[in-house]
Amino acid sequence: MTAPVPTRSRPGPPTAAAWPPSRTRRLLPLVLVSLQLQIPTVALGPVLVVIASQAGLSQAQAGALTSIPVFCFALLTPVAPALIGRIGLDRSLVIASLAIGVGVLVRSQGSVAALYAGSVLLGAAIAIVNISIPTFVTRHFRHRALQLTGINTAATNIGSATAAAVSAPVVALLGWQLGLAVWSLASFVAAGAWWLGSRGGAGAGADPRPVTGTAGEPAAAPSRSASSALRIPMAWVLGLTFAMHGMCYFAVSSWLPSLLGERSGLSPGLAGACVAVFMALGILGPLVLPGLLRLPGVRLWMLMTATTVGWLSCIVVLAALPGWWAAAVLLGGLAQGACFTVIVTFGVHVARDEAQSRGIQAVLQTVGFAGAALGPTLIGAVLDRTGAWEPVLVLLVGVASALVVFGGVASRLLVRFETRAAQGADGPVAGGTGA
Repeated sequence: MTAPVPTRSRPGPPTAAAWPPSRTRRLLPLVLVSLQLQIPTVALGPVLVVIASQAGLSQAQAGALTSIPVFCFALLTPVAPALIGRIGLDRSLVIASLAIGVGVLVRSQGSVAALYAGSVLLGAAIAIVNISIPTFVTRHFRHRALQLTGINTAATNIGSATAAAVSAPVVALLGWQLGLAVWSLASFVAAGAWWLGSRGGAGAGADPRPVTGTAGEPAAAPSRSASSALRIPMAWVLGLTFAMHGMCYFAVSSWLPSLLGERSGLSPGLAGACVAVFMALGILGPLVLPGLLRLPGVRLWMLMTATTVGWLSCIVVLAALPGWWAAAVLLGGLAQGACFTVIVTFGVHVARDEAQSRGIQAVLQTVGFAGAALGPTLIGAVLDRTGAWEPVLVLLVGVASALVVFGGVASRLLVRFETRAAQGADGPVAGGTGA
């Protein structure tokens, strides 16, 4: 292989100089914003029956409360990049975090209208944050994208696990309105921390090096707008990969206790403990990825292969070897957080600039959330129709197989992109017309 042009070479391991105080002080706000991101939606699940009973909701109306934020992600994500570009990245994150807190308070007022209005506000605000965080990583930590995305994912999973564990006891102590309202504090603290961390100016802490990154991205002219991402095959492939991952995640996390009880003979207590372990491993998986990437010969595309195959292996074991439930929980738990981290990191690596990063994440998450939202509904419909787990598991094996295929296509596009970058070639991003 020819030697790369110096300005386009793949950077070496980060040094102390890569972490000036102006960027290091942005880490705590990132953790706090990530931590609070899914708390409002997860905290609702354990107490949904109580809320439905006291608010006079039907089962369908109660179920809609959990679906509204996900559909908001899919519907509002396409317009999020333009909004972020107009008002600025830091302001977007502060305002969106405040809006999450306000949404929690509105949802806790007690009326049916307030429940739905708060849920819509939550979904809209979370959609903004979902696009803003990868854009923030592109600006400030592009050369450590996998590490920072892993921190983001792990913090989000910690917040989710905490909310799932303590929401019911808090509601039992305070009542459902106050018990849900207290979670707004996490959002207001995150908004304040981000505002304080960004006071050095709009460009404070931005990575001063050329837009290259660990995957060797070529330094290119800025994209004209985030809409250029619509012409990038990688964005659509990552969206399909995310959709398959989301279907696997929502299906397994929702149905795992019942599945382990009926097919593996586990008691309700042990099945519940397995779900807790599954969620906890979702915290560990993203954090081990940077260490793996530093191993000799390991490339980012290999991590995509490992995480997608891990998902497939989990579901194959659940389907074919129900007695090996512990192996399935281990494989799926590690894969679920790590796979999401790698998918988002791929999007950061192939973006030319912040505008295109926002566009890629918008395509990725719009397609991904739209597909993922179908998972629980589809699984439930098959289960209702057949009354057996075997057709459900066959369907999930097919979804996980598609995940491996789409992950492989994304990996091939990334390798092609790295090869062009190493040769110093300008041109389309990841196999598409990204200009």
